[in-house]
Amino acid sequence: MVEVRITPVFRGSVSKTICGEVVATDTLISPLGDLDPEEGYLRGVGSVASKIVVIKGFTGSTVGPYVIYSMVKRGKAPKVLVAEVIDASTVASAVLADIPLYKVDDLSRLLDLYRGGARVACIEGEFLRFRGILIAIEGLDGAGKTSLAKALHKALLNCGFRAVYTYEPYSNAIREIFELGSLKLTPEVEALLMVADRYSHYAGLIRPELSTGAIVILDRYIYSTLAYQGSLGVDIGWLESLHKYLPEPDLCIYLDVDPELGLKRKVNAGSYRLRYFENVGRLRRAREIYLDLVSKGKMVLVDSSQDLPTVVRTAFEIVKRELGVDLRRCYPEVQ
Repeated sequence: MVEVRITPVFRGSVSKTICGEVVATDTLISPLGDLDPEEGYLRGVGSVASKIVVIKGFTGSTVGPYVIYSMVKRGKAPKVLVAEVIDASTVASAVLADIPLYKVDDLSRLLDLYRGGARVACIEGEFLRFRGILIAIEGLDGAGKTSLAKALHKALLNCGFRAVYTYEPYSNAIREIFELGSLKLTPEVEALLMVADRYSHYAGLIRPELSTGAIVILDRYIYSTLAYQGSLGVDIGWLESLHKYLPEPDLCIYLDVDPELGLKRKVNAGSYRLRYFENVGRLRRAREIYLDLVSKGKMVLVDSSQDLPTVVRTAFEIVKRELGVDLRRCYPEVQ
């Protein structure tokens, strides 16, 4: 986690930790010339609605408070204002609109982090802490996990986020064990192999990327082990205990598809297949476990029997609702 010290000037009526997408500019803002209160846009930046907005400061215009207040009335206002230059107009804007206002002394460092792709942060005490986000995509074979994960990755990069796409099994050695099928593995050994691979994946790639403020998109994660090894009768509680030192995802999207349709898609697409797990009976039991995890609030379900653009559009809506990140503008394929 990377952080920048900020000083509260006006906390407003917000009492809980504030998190959200960050947008930033190193220029002084003219409320009349640079802000569009009807659309909630800042010239050269884009939408500021419900975001943590970092600016050099206002130009000193006396109409600033009224412009910001009009944005609040339209639901287009920033969630937080962070400025290097604080004057009476800036304070009045924050107070009138009841928007928390913070002063940053090291604007250049904050901007460097922002330009490097760190775009999600939380305000905790006197720090703006950029944090990584872990998004997992789960589902049966042929559900469209890889297609969705790559669409999310592309949209995030287009929007300027630092984003990493990765998948599991992570190690080629682990993949080869299952591809060759020469070893007679018990369900418990299957689980231990997958979990060992996951810990290695987390230590070698996921954790370092999260520490820089990146968004990591995972094609399979913890819940795949619960579903696939659980489908063979392995105790779910034991499987969960194996993951006690790994973080749960900030968001997990489950793509639901009938097992037979999923396998048909894999065959027709000619894509990579790990045939070891391609048993319809096993996949049906895995689907039941996935659906149980959805019912417990661990994942958000998307019907992936639909066409890919519809699935992607639905997933983008979930990302916006759950994480406050709007990706639609950065992925014209779903406009």
